[in-house]
Amino acid sequence: MTRTERQREAVKKWLKSKGHGTWEFPTGFGKTFTAIIALKAVLKKYPDRRILVVVPTTTLKDQWLEKLDENELSFNAEVQVINTVVKHSWTCDLLVLDEVHRFASDLFKQIFECVNYKLVLGLTATFDRLDGKQSIIAKYCPIIDKVTLLECQANGWISQYKEYQVLIDVDDIEEYNRYNREWIEHYEFFGFDFGKAMSCIGPNGWKNKLRYRDELYSGHDEDRKKQVLQSINYHAMGFIRTMQKRKAFINNHPKKIEIAKKIMEMRPNSKIITFSNNVQMAEALENSQYVYTGKTSKKKGRVMIEDFITGKINHLHSCMRLNEGFDVPDASVGIILGTDSSETKARQRRGRVIRKYGDKEAEIFYIIINNTIESKWYKNSHKNDTDYLTIDEHGLEQVLKGENPDLYNKKIKEFVFRY
Repeated sequence: MTRTERQREAVKKWLKSKGHGTWEFPTGFGKTFTAIIALKAVLKKYPDRRILVVVPTTTLKDQWLEKLDENELSFNAEVQVINTVVKHSWTCDLLVLDEVHRFASDLFKQIFECVNYKLVLGLTATFDRLDGKQSIIAKYCPIIDKVTLLECQANGWISQYKEYQVLIDVDDIEEYNRYNREWIEHYEFFGFDFGKAMSCIGPNGWKNKLRYRDELYSGHDEDRKKQVLQSINYHAMGFIRTMQKRKAFINNHPKKIEIAKKIMEMRPNSKIITFSNNVQMAEALENSQYVYTGKTSKKKGRVMIEDFITGKINHLHSCMRLNEGFDVPDASVGIILGTDSSETKARQRRGRVIRKYGDKEAEIFYIIINNTIESKWYKNSHKNDTDYLTIDEHGLEQVLKGENPDLYNKKIKEFVFRY
């Protein structure tokens, strides 16, 4: 089956589901193109129908507008960013929700109330969310078709690729261990209940602290109550403080910059996208004029992306902004300097470099600090995508020289918290 044939099959499944459902397709398979086929199918039978496409970012909006123009659909369809849509009332015949997994938040789920629609089509690479709120979306547009990454690879619908978990050892790991020991001490106070610990810090922190005090001590001794409350406050503040220090250690470590620069130097003719968890790291990689973050103006961002597409620049460094809705088929190397437990984010970042382009073979490098919680984050984000190779710095050297790497064969530290 060709990719186009599989895409047309997906459209048939959506029509058979009475025009209500979500497609879960890997980035690179062609979610937008498949949606265009669906739009044309609807308009062929009902030429006067109105279509509203809702996207999470202005970058996606620009790409959708371009695709609609190319396919002469602009007269029947408009594209809006979700932040605008939820502020007003709308009426349309077909509602298209791109990156539909994003529409389960308390704000964005209002779209199902403020838009009056007859048909709905959701598009996503990963339907599941870390918070489990995908059930909200499933009520309105459940998954009606799914294409796996393995299916795409087997049929040649995406470029061949290799993904590496690069475990690096750092000289100052004891600093991290100190933060981690302190964090575990505070975490234990809350019975290793993450939700309980965080509830004592958030907007209703004080009320939750009082509830937890009563849970720990139900007597009437006021001095004892005060002591318990002081302990809760101490551990709550220590919990968030040491957690932030651990994250800062992982996300800002200078050795990650060193490793990323080595990869870029050894791939001088490749288009490379880097993903950092903060602007500081992104700007440390290269001249800030090539850094695309939330601080980047729309005009500068468009120029930067155009320069990357045309090959004027070969490196583009990002902080969250390029995770979704970014289509440069000849980009072939992804370097991730900051990860977390999000499966969605991992698939989106992979999708930036595995789009089909000639005989391109893509490479994805996750730079992970060994013996830290980051290795668990990586494992969580890849629980359904296990086709990756774990290597150390020696293995990375071999990969960069075009050799088959020696795989990392030591036991990776587990992080389990219990009584």
